[in-house]
Amino acid sequence: MADIGYVAKRVGREVERLLVQALEQSPTSFGTLQLRCSVESGQHSANSEPLARGEVTFDVGDLLAATDRRTPPSSRLLGDFALPTPADSPFEGALPRSYPTASSVRTLTVSAVSPGRKRKAASSRLQQSTSVRRKTTSHTPDLHDDDGQIVPQRPRALPDNPILQPPSLSKFINGVWESLFSGTKLDPVEVIEQWQAIESSGQPKLIVDSHDQVVSRGTSIADGDFSKMSVLARKISQTSRTCRSLEVVVQCRWMQLFDEQVATLAATSTKEKAKKATIAAACLDFKWSEKELRNKTAIWRGYADIQKTGGWAALVFAGMGLYRFCKYRVAFTEETFEVLRSLRHRFEVAADTMHTNWRQLLTIVNGPTTRRYTGHMHSHVVCGPHDETIDLPITYHQWDKDFSYQHLNESCIDEEAWGNYDPRVIQLEGPFTCEACKEVQSDVPTASSCTCFPALYPPVLAGPSPVQVYRTPNGRNNGLLACLPFEEGAAIGEFVGLITAGVSGKDVMWGETARASYQIWQGRQGNHTRFVNHSCEPNSQFERFVWMGTQRIILVSKGVDAGEEVTVDYTDTYWRNLDKECLCGQPTCRYKDRSRITATAQG
Repeated sequence: MADIGYVAKRVGREVERLLVQALEQSPTSFGTLQLRCSVESGQHSANSEPLARGEVTFDVGDLLAATDRRTPPSSRLLGDFALPTPADSPFEGALPRSYPTASSVRTLTVSAVSPGRKRKAASSRLQQSTSVRRKTTSHTPDLHDDDGQIVPQRPRALPDNPILQPPSLSKFINGVWESLFSGTKLDPVEVIEQWQAIESSGQPKLIVDSHDQVVSRGTSIADGDFSKMSVLARKISQTSRTCRSLEVVVQCRWMQLFDEQVATLAATSTKEKAKKATIAAACLDFKWSEKELRNKTAIWRGYADIQKTGGWAALVFAGMGLYRFCKYRVAFTEETFEVLRSLRHRFEVAADTMHTNWRQLLTIVNGPTTRRYTGHMHSHVVCGPHDETIDLPITYHQWDKDFSYQHLNESCIDEEAWGNYDPRVIQLEGPFTCEACKEVQSDVPTASSCTCFPALYPPVLAGPSPVQVYRTPNGRNNGLLACLPFEEGAAIGEFVGLITAGVSGKDVMWGETARASYQIWQGRQGNHTRFVNHSCEPNSQFERFVWMGTQRIILVSKGVDAGEEVTVDYTDTYWRNLDKECLCGQPTCRYKDRSRITATAQG
């Protein structure tokens, strides 16, 4: 009966909360309180009787003293079974396995009413939609009752799937990618200039530029304090982010020099004495106690480890979880360092191509300031041999030694095929309404209500898609790799290329409107969607979407995890007469024996 006792104790705390709440609301309006409690089946009908019920009458005076020392507990829900949980409970919602599951639900109804008053059903249910996460440890902390006595607890069983949250390393890596693909600018020169420069009005350039940027937008609220403060807040946030990156860079370099100093002194002494002497000297410089310095350097040691394996980009663009990641060092294993080494070139490609001035932060420690990668990010194919990049044209030289590729943000019209006419246009003049959500569309963000693909439209708000072109390991040449997860229905990118017609013998995307049929060719110009490979079990698909009266073709996620290749189904139209085998490797692959099938069909 240990489980029943546990349930009863927690139910008792909720009853206590209700009593205190009733007394606090109107402690002098009645002389006694009557508590009614019933246990009902979750499948009960309107005429069914409770499984059990009871009533207790209390004198108000005996309970008034309790109001000053009670803390209303919270409640957690497992399936449809609601149990109150104290706010300081060490269980955090982790219930023993022997408790009822969704298939054997009981709903507990408790109410505290004064005799003669009508019970309000709305306040009687103890159900909330807070999700439950089980602990992944078998240790069960002691639980104390109100008198300070230890309440025996049965050991907590490990859940069937203990990894319900991403591990620390995954969180750290995602934080780096989020910073790299965000709109944050890490430019120390710009930060210093904006803070130091004073305009003729006597105001700092930082504030004057914020006002000018709002006015240049031409909005009706250009003179409003809110818009100016929004721009200013963004700049201050970027300044703070830049200073934070400078801080960790300096602290990392200090840790490296600390180790060098210890090694130098250890040449004529023991390592322990050398370390102690170096710490003593540092305490004088910092004016900290030895304990305080050791606490700080424990974190800085983590910064140095990350820089050594993941490079400066991993450290500079680390998210807000960097401090916690380095403090607890749970994921600091050789396996973690191996993963960071493999990601190092990928971080640097994204940093050098999207944040061209980020290396200026390293001048403060005499670090390398010359970019290793220039041009467009997708001109560098990652995950090459020995975790190095390959120039994009080289990966196509076996078929075309003169291959080149132009990266586009928008599709361009083949004038030889269409002149100045865009065959994708469905509606010439506004107002424009989304066919899917029926909301207004506009390139002006404040005037647009359509949120079907907010990562792409309005275009002024669109940022780079968190993907990289990578070298596939199984002979499929290049592919598209997701750096961050894409939830189901999220846009990965618009299929951009040359809008043409009459192309044959080449891979093209077909489009059709009521006015014309057209082709989109990405052979020599386009964007990252060109590199999406086929899979018989794809995690994305192409969808047609109309934005501002023009038909677009969008690559839409079906649910793509970080680090996963983005794939689509090329369909039978592509494979029908193709003498080629599918290399997707899926168990349900439909085209893995193409050579044999084609030979049989021809015979």
